[in-house]
Amino acid sequence: MFFISDKKILFGIGIGLILGVTLMFGYKSSLNLSDSKIEERARGLGMHYSDECKAMIKGDENK
Repeated sequence: MFFISDKKILFGIGIGLILGVTLMFGYKSSLNLSDSKIEERARGLGMHYSDECKAMIKGDENK
């Protein structure tokens, strides 16, 4: 607990938080995707709907 009371560490954490918040104010998120684009990307990564999956029931392998 001694390092928490060190003023240099607390000062560094405070400066880092102030700089981080200041830099994030200038960040503009321009990533606007439509639902179809999101689904297209997800399918590219392997997404599938549950009705597209074939369910295997025990004892039903020979059909």
